[in-house]
Amino acid sequence: MAVTEARPKSAEPKCKSGPVDLVFIIDGSRSVRPHEFETMRKFMIDIIHELDIGLEATRVGVVQYSSQVQNVFSLKAFSKTEQMVKAINEIIPLAQGTMTGLAIRYAMNVAFSAEEGARPNVPHVAVIVTDGRPQDRVAEVAAAARESGIEIYAVGVARADMTSLRAMASPPFEDHVFLVESFDLIHQFGLQFQDKLCGMDLCLESDHGCEHICESSPGSYHCLCLPGYTLNEDGKTCTPIDLCAEGKHDCEQICIASPGSFTCDCNTGYTLNDDKRTCKMIDYCSFGNDSCEHQCVSVLNGFNCRCNEGYSLNDDLKTCTMIDYCSFGNDSCEHECVSVLQSFYCECREGYTLNEDETTCTMIDYCSFGNDSCEHECVSVLNGFNCRCNDGYSLNDDKKTCTMIDYCSFGNDSCEHECVSVLKGFYCSCNDGYTLNDDKKTCTMIDYCSFGNDSCEHQCVSVLKGFHCVCNDGYSLNDDKKTCTMIDYCSFGNDSCEHQCVSVLKGFHCVCNDGYSLNDDKKTCTMIDYCSFGNDSCEHECVSVLKGFNCRCNEGYSLNDDKKTCTMIDYCSFGNDSCEHECVSILKGFTCRCKDGYTLNDDKKTCTMIDYCSFGNHSCDHHCVSVLNGFFCRCNEGYTLQEDGKTCQSDNLCNTVEHGCEYQCVSTPGSYHCICPEGHVLQDDGKTCGTCRTSNIDLVLLIDGSKSVRPQNFELVKQFVNQVVDQLDVSPKGTRVGLVQYSSRVRTEFPLSMYQTKEEIKKAVMNVEYMEKGTMTGLALKHMVENSFSEADGARPAAKNIPRVGLVFTDGRSQDDIQEWAKKAKEAGITMYAVGVGKAVEDELREIASEPVEKHFFYTADFTAISQIAENLKLNVCAAESQGEIEVKDPCACESLVEFQQITIRANHSHGCELESNKCSWLLCPFACRSLGPETLKSLVPLFLLSLASVEVVKCQRFPLALVKAC
Repeated sequence: MAVTEARPKSAEPKCKSGPVDLVFIIDGSRSVRPHEFETMRKFMIDIIHELDIGLEATRVGVVQYSSQVQNVFSLKAFSKTEQMVKAINEIIPLAQGTMTGLAIRYAMNVAFSAEEGARPNVPHVAVIVTDGRPQDRVAEVAAAARESGIEIYAVGVARADMTSLRAMASPPFEDHVFLVESFDLIHQFGLQFQDKLCGMDLCLESDHGCEHICESSPGSYHCLCLPGYTLNEDGKTCTPIDLCAEGKHDCEQICIASPGSFTCDCNTGYTLNDDKRTCKMIDYCSFGNDSCEHQCVSVLNGFNCRCNEGYSLNDDLKTCTMIDYCSFGNDSCEHECVSVLQSFYCECREGYTLNEDETTCTMIDYCSFGNDSCEHECVSVLNGFNCRCNDGYSLNDDKKTCTMIDYCSFGNDSCEHECVSVLKGFYCSCNDGYTLNDDKKTCTMIDYCSFGNDSCEHQCVSVLKGFHCVCNDGYSLNDDKKTCTMIDYCSFGNDSCEHQCVSVLKGFHCVCNDGYSLNDDKKTCTMIDYCSFGNDSCEHECVSVLKGFNCRCNEGYSLNDDKKTCTMIDYCSFGNDSCEHECVSILKGFTCRCKDGYTLNDDKKTCTMIDYCSFGNHSCDHHCVSVLNGFFCRCNEGYTLQEDGKTCQSDNLCNTVEHGCEYQCVSTPGSYHCICPEGHVLQDDGKTCGTCRTSNIDLVLLIDGSKSVRPQNFELVKQFVNQVVDQLDVSPKGTRVGLVQYSSRVRTEFPLSMYQTKEEIKKAVMNVEYMEKGTMTGLALKHMVENSFSEADGARPAAKNIPRVGLVFTDGRSQDDIQEWAKKAKEAGITMYAVGVGKAVEDELREIASEPVEKHFFYTADFTAISQIAENLKLNVCAAESQGEIEVKDPCACESLVEFQQITIRANHSHGCELESNKCSWLLCPFACRSLGPETLKSLVPLFLLSLASVEVVKCQRFPLALVKAC
């Protein structure tokens, strides 16, 4: 039912004070009690919620201090209110001393630095909150902080000292100092601070007293002066700035002051340059009346004449004469000095040339001209040259060519064979085939064998001008006259060897082929018996062969891969045994064997299960049922088998079993079921009762994140979503939940397929960030129909008959049309709920809601009342929900199987169905299922899952008696 209350006016917009850098400096000393620290936390959060937070708007930082300083977060750390609130809520008090001065210094040097996010030309505001007297000095550091441009608000609580607060705060103190009795009253300062930060322009609304300019800042103002003036200590009047007296000018010579400015001038004899700052001396030469022969040089208040380099000024101080550098006597010339302009040079006398040092002289080398015609050497002399021969030569009569001296002609050579003249002497030479001895005169015949290149295989014999080869005894020289070959005595044909004859030096001997040994006569051979060595390792028999042996197995065995051991032949592996159960190999054949519980038939191949009941009924009260390896007793319908496993007793299952019914158990023949009181519904476990069955739905929530909702109310919306989630049975096969936020655009926070537990969903909801901006509800409905309920986003196929529920939460009129997509949502089978708060428009909510509208439409004027809507909404969703997907459960867990099992057993016997009683797996026989037909089975109870392939197997949740009797 809709709530009818007066709708409030729209909330005030956030403070639009312009860009501000705000730093909270909070006291975390041990004197601040836990509940007081929580109040301080709320105080900061309330102020932040009223500010326009952003990197281009208001930036906020938090510093906590006690005996040390902790930077909680800097001005550049966060750009969103939610991030700051989360960080503030995670602050842990330092619980030590109260070093307020240390905290102010940290704020000035670090918190308000550009590295931490402080901006130039933006007001810097610090709010100090403390509950006691500082343990360090604050006056000097606070003054330095104010001088650096920080506006300081000092908030004292309870035990705080007013003198210390005034020493810290900016003037005027009535606007910047606050003292309250307890932390509970600190919110009063918060309201005043917001008014000052977001309030009126005090320059326009107050008598500010500024002499020149008044400039507003959030909640305050300050005076400025015109360019060229400085603000006096009274903070209002101005004094002209004398930049010349303060040395704040760049004039080279003379500075002439004016208010806030200056001009430059020059001394006598100088003129001001174009930069109006520097000076240059007056150029008198430029006047053209200097009469200088070479150069005119301006000097202070006049000019001088100057000569070019290499000239000196004459006595008239105007004309010039070239300088005679040779006359200075420092020319260092070896022969003669010649003066030239600006210098001198040296000259040499005839027959000499000037060296590279340009001062000394060297006689001319006529030989270097290359026209001397000397065969050996040319020797220069003054004004000419002579020819000279090398050692060992004599100059011919032409005075140019040379002839080598013949020393052998002197007759004192003493050579045994020949004398050969050479340069500067002679040497002795021997005839062919001889070599010169160490005395360099006598000769000896050459030993060619000693050179080592004779290539003789055995022996080398030297002769004149050569050598020849000879062989050792038992060898003959080959045709190459160098190598030798041993004489082959076997080739003579008188060896008498049975197998092979091997020649050796000066004789021969006999050898046998591989696998044979030589007999005592040293000529005949016998094959070796390897088996006789006793190392054959054969398991059965050893058979000697040439060069070895082979192993052989006895009859009925085959040789293994190791070629030594034997294995009995497995006749069963040939696949022609025809045994029904097992084949057992024996020596030279096989036999058939049956599994436990079976006996071998007369054909010695097939098997029959032993019928233990045929031996008697084994004292069973009702029926004996044979099974593999035994039997069991079974009771008639309505009876229970006792502990002895044989006797049967009629029973009321509600009295004899732990049925677990929360309200009441109702017995039926061979079964039971649970019921609930009026107004309650039996839950899926078949035992407990509740006002609402655990829902199995696909639920998508569309929540309005427009600017009009406001951050604090958006937190209530998230709590409302989690309150709805708390009522649901969230699981992959139960209820799935998706969340979409919209404003001027649409954003899927998480699809239906993302989370599978309540805890995951609730955590994700609380992490959703507020979008702000417009209200495009129609666009959000379109997104929900086209995307949120798609199988790609996790919605289950329509064939599974899972209800699809959409819930729209909004606080105002949509900025686009909702009619088209609200209609399409309901046509798509989506059950639509509409929840409105505050300025939400009733006709739009009714347009969105499904029929009957009164059960699908909710409204309240206040966000704080939406929790009651969540409760009312739950009751309506419960009334519309369905069973959802049927979970296939283990038939053994069903309490109503007794009679069903009995009848199924009989049906299995009748139609040959296999039954595995020891695994508690009960199959409804195909015959019984086909005789009823799938439609009949479906109509009996909605909690059956029929196999779509064969419609043969029914798995139980709660089997009705009608189906059991039908089988």
